[in-house]
Amino acid sequence: MCQAVNWCDLEDRHYKYGKAKSHCSLHYNCPSNARSRPWLYYKTEHMAKGKLECEHCKVDLVEKHPDIDIWTLSAAMDVDHINSDIKHTLEGEHPNNYQLLCKTCHAIKSHQEGDFVAKYQRK
Repeated sequence: MCQAVNWCDLEDRHYKYGKAKSHCSLHYNCPSNARSRPWLYYKTEHMAKGKLECEHCKVDLVEKHPDIDIWTLSAAMDVDHINSDIKHTLEGEHPNNYQLLCKTCHAIKSHQEGDFVAKYQRK
């Protein structure tokens, strides 16, 4: 089981220098700071499938820009917390609370929900 990602049940652990690492082969390529930012694992899962499709407007950047590598395209996508009130909780940092959005859809959703205002200042 992947020890780094609480929802991953892959058994194949990545080995380096003969030692088993905490990540499975799928999540091994995640950025080094992903443990403190678990939504990056969700983005990596989509990239491994070769699809970067906005879950709101349905644009697929891999289809739209076939000549650009997926790592470059991933910069145009954000992982959004569907319910931002439960961020940083076990329930809030789970794929059920994530959605992959293009930058435009993410900006619009964040503005509509007032995410740019500190939580203690929201009415």
